[in-house]
Amino acid sequence: MAAPENRPNRKPSRGLLARLRSKYRLVLIDDRTFAERLSARLNLLSVLVFTVLAFLLYGALVSILIVFTPLKRFIPGYSDEETRVQAIHSAERADSLQVALTEQRAFIQNLQAVLTGEQVLDSTTLQRPALVRQDPAGLIPGSPDSALRARIQREEQYSLVEGRGASERRELASVLFVPPVEGIVTSAFDRAKGHFGIDIVTAPDAAVKSCLSGTVALSSWTTDAGHVLAVQHTNGLVSVYKHNRVLLKKAGDRVKPGEAIAIVGDTGENSSGPHLHFELWHNGDAVDPAAYMMFQ
Repeated sequence: MAAPENRPNRKPSRGLLARLRSKYRLVLIDDRTFAERLSARLNLLSVLVFTVLAFLLYGALVSILIVFTPLKRFIPGYSDEETRVQAIHSAERADSLQVALTEQRAFIQNLQAVLTGEQVLDSTTLQRPALVRQDPAGLIPGSPDSALRARIQREEQYSLVEGRGASERRELASVLFVPPVEGIVTSAFDRAKGHFGIDIVTAPDAAVKSCLSGTVALSSWTTDAGHVLAVQHTNGLVSVYKHNRVLLKKAGDRVKPGEAIAIVGDTGENSSGPHLHFELWHNGDAVDPAAYMMFQ
């Protein structure tokens, strides 16, 4: 009977967790004397845990430095608060410049139309961020306006000739004017003497109001008229206000009926006291404002 064959003994295999928990000793030895300087017991699991924790701590420190320090400005694509605020302000300025450019173009077109006698463009071309709505109750004719309309109608109902003056008066009679000031007319309209408006004496520092809605075509200073302001209205109408102390509107501004546009004053060489010189022009011809509105 054959003798059994001798086989070497095999060590049982260990699992991954058992190998991670295997103890190792880290020893630091002096190269000259071979004396032990430092030793530590560790295993692969503790080394792995320590490495992960160190990496997480390093990432947290880097994130804190980026978020809470000026180092974030050096990161490509990152915009700080100051840059965002400047970008918003730049966008607002660009939008304001676009609106101003649109208004300026519309004003220049309206002014060219006035100078050439053409029809004025629609005032809605002047775009505004916020539009002021007119209260319909403020457009109801008062008793002085009704009396003036009745007087003009009586004067023209027996007219047999429909000339330019009669047709013009009929056209303007349908317009609801707002008196610019309330006071006493001291100098009437006189085309022959070159006085193309009326002078109205009113309370000191009274507000001058726009007689109709429209666009301010002129807001300037002249030697004779002082502070003068002109408003372009629809239907070929232009109103002029002279000798003001202060102008409240600038060229290109939109105004509505009854809105304050200036303060009564005594400016200009042709002024002899605080008053308002008011002119009304229709299709390039001066008309008498007292025929279409009452000032007392």
